[in-house]
Amino acid sequence: MMKTYNLVHITTGGEYQTPLVQSQLFDQAEAQAKDKKGFAPKHVQAWIIAPLREAFDKKAQDKVRFLRKRCPNIKISMFNGVDRLAKAPIIQSLCLRRLMMGGTPVVYHCRGEQAAQWAIRLKRRFPKDKVVLDVRGYWPAELLYKRGIEHVEHAVGVDRSDFDRTNEELRNAISGADGVTTVSEALRELLVTQLGAPQNTIVVQCCVSGITDDSRRAAIRQRWGIKDSDIAVVYSGTTAKYQHLDDLTLPFLKKLVDRNTDIRLVMLSPEIDKIKEMLVQVGIYTGTVVLENVPQNEVAATLTACDAGVLIRKPTLVNIVANPVKIAEYFASGLPIIVEEGVGGIPKRLYDDKLVMGIQISNPAADQYQYAAAVEAWLESGLASKRQAIREEVRQNLLWSSAIHISRGLYARLLG
Repeated sequence: MMKTYNLVHITTGGEYQTPLVQSQLFDQAEAQAKDKKGFAPKHVQAWIIAPLREAFDKKAQDKVRFLRKRCPNIKISMFNGVDRLAKAPIIQSLCLRRLMMGGTPVVYHCRGEQAAQWAIRLKRRFPKDKVVLDVRGYWPAELLYKRGIEHVEHAVGVDRSDFDRTNEELRNAISGADGVTTVSEALRELLVTQLGAPQNTIVVQCCVSGITDDSRRAAIRQRWGIKDSDIAVVYSGTTAKYQHLDDLTLPFLKKLVDRNTDIRLVMLSPEIDKIKEMLVQVGIYTGTVVLENVPQNEVAATLTACDAGVLIRKPTLVNIVANPVKIAEYFASGLPIIVEEGVGGIPKRLYDDKLVMGIQISNPAADQYQYAAAVEAWLESGLASKRQAIREEVRQNLLWSSAIHISRGLYARLLG
């Protein structure tokens, strides 16, 4: 087995500017650099493949500086070109590959198909290197979802052509990679059975860097005007279609707060104005709702002031194979969650242990009032012990410090 290797995480498409990729790629790379146990890489880098204009864009450069400060143990480089297949960034990355890493093999851990294209091109010059394709969602189906098409079989014309094209791009990336990793058992099965991924494709869930304590809980609740006896149920996220705020989440939450005035709603989002409109449309009085646009570095501490999170999405293909990072973020702040069953790859044992409250309100025939009563009873029963137990779940299964060793097992197999 190769005893020395370097690790390079690659991202494209401007994703480095999103909080999601900051936590899921850069924090993961930082954990790889800090942990020297087991089959650890010699050096860890993160490469950002970006358009030429971002080399001169202040917002983009500020974001890179922020990432370097956030992750001081990894080298972060941006390669800029006219477009994603321009020669300039590939020449830059080839030079850095040769100068910084020499004859030591490199594992390229690529977030998505476009990133994998770059690594595959580099590998032609350095055949000992290995390419790992990290599939964090089923992008072809997500493309349709953004267009309002929830089921692939309903796509026709241009929509179907775009789905087929992106599906083929994913298939080609899988065939060109040496190994594949993904986020859920459901997505792993899809990739293996339908797109030719190897049987030894591994699953690494969306993780977090640490657990957030309750040191600011009381102060935040006091600022919100939420009493100790109140139960704060939080939604944290955007108004994207797949979140199903207007048609599932908010109508159900209205039934919940109508049952019990001690249940307070908290909405944390960068799109507060849109959420206010949605609240009004479903008949929730906004004066009783905590509405905040919280800076990303404050979200975890703010969540600790709540008692339960909510994640209600239709169990469509996109959501069934997903593993939303929001699950780990809620859990790390001590929040059990209310979730539509079948979504997010949540282990059955968490439902059995009552750390996750499963409902099935996406079915038009569902009795939502009955589910609201069940959720109310769940919220009123042992929340303190649930909060403690859910943090233990994170400690055991959802920290990058543990998850990186699953990835290292894949790296070792590829380099062996």
